[in-house]
Amino acid sequence: MAKLKNNALTTSMLSAVSLDLEALLRLGMAVICGLAVGLNRAQHFRQPRTSRLRMHVLVGLSACLMVLAAGADLDARSRAIQGVATGVGFLGAGEILVDRHGSPQVHGLTSAASIWFTAALGVTVAAASPLLAGVSLLLALIVLSYSRGPNGTSH
Repeated sequence: MAKLKNNALTTSMLSAVSLDLEALLRLGMAVICGLAVGLNRAQHFRQPRTSRLRMHVLVGLSACLMVLAAGADLDARSRAIQGVATGVGFLGAGEILVDRHGSPQVHGLTSAASIWFTAALGVTVAAASPLLAGVSLLLALIVLSYSRGPNGTSH
């Protein structure tokens, strides 16, 4: 009987380790996605802005973490995803409306969209398929890399 109890405990521990390893891999994938988008956005400006890199990594990582922390319950995951969407909306709004020389001007739409997209990548990595997130990341990097400036030059 004790041997059977030990086998059940060992199986339970292995299962927990397996779930933790999967969560860690998903968190790592979210960081990689955030790094890729963040590097693109950081290099978009005349002087690279490392804060953009850090922000994208943290947005992707935190979105993934919040969905993973919600557990397997679909209602809890849905609420976590809704919370991520709400929070990222505030970040995006702050990115768009920037006070320049005393008057608010509309700038940063692509940067706001990339923040939104990075959160979507984090959610997708956590709740769905890391492969889907990877393909989406590749497509987004193609779009972001092909942007044109006002004078027709490539960024």
